[in-house]
Amino acid sequence: MTSDEAIGVRGKNAGVPDSVSQVTAILLCGGKGKRLRPFTETMPKAMVMLNDEPLLSHLLRYLMTAGIERFIVCVGDKAEAIESFLSENYPGSLQITCVNSGDASMTDRLLDARQHFDGRALVCYGDTLANVDLARLLTEHKTLQALATLTIYQMHSPFGVVRIDEAKRITGFQEKPRLPYWINIGFLLCEPAVFQFLRRGSDMPTFLSALSQAGVLYAHEHTGEHFTVNTEKDRALAETEIKFFTYPDGQPE
Repeated sequence: MTSDEAIGVRGKNAGVPDSVSQVTAILLCGGKGKRLRPFTETMPKAMVMLNDEPLLSHLLRYLMTAGIERFIVCVGDKAEAIESFLSENYPGSLQITCVNSGDASMTDRLLDARQHFDGRALVCYGDTLANVDLARLLTEHKTLQALATLTIYQMHSPFGVVRIDEAKRITGFQEKPRLPYWINIGFLLCEPAVFQFLRRGSDMPTFLSALSQAGVLYAHEHTGEHFTVNTEKDRALAETEIKFFTYPDGQPE
């Protein structure tokens, strides 16, 4: 699809329902999680425990609280563990479809998932939790008339920094400041036409770059909480911070 064609299809999405409840969440949970070994030697990454509850369970509960009712869980490595967990813990209470693409790339998983839903989709990484306000994301997405809106998060320095002047005199300290860079944390809200940019055997950076080059990819700046569980250090830290991800009153932020 060319840039002009992509921009032209925006109007065709005018009739897409506007409610968060009518968005289908696609959860990418098929990776092997090699950096989380030994946990992932016996279980898929999405089933790694955070305070006695699988990472996937935390993500599902948050999205349900935010209003999502339909889910497609893209599985691959040790898929049977995720499928069993979902069938045992969500028997008929949610519209959940598991799509097993084996060792396929993320973009192939999205193409396989596309056959199981219509309308807008929210693509989430299965190892990332963030209290993104989905209603606000959807409103901003529509206001921008975007084909795709990617949620981004400002990087924080893992270290405190030292300020100095021209004479090399130390003028102050700042503990773990925000950096002038933003990272991709998923929560990618997509119109149906976005899937025309997907190519078999490709990858997510190529897919997102194609959207960017066509001028149809926008950013939603998330300023709340966020963490991604890639390593044991990440997992241990997440256990101390996971409380931000539970909202008895149902409010995302």
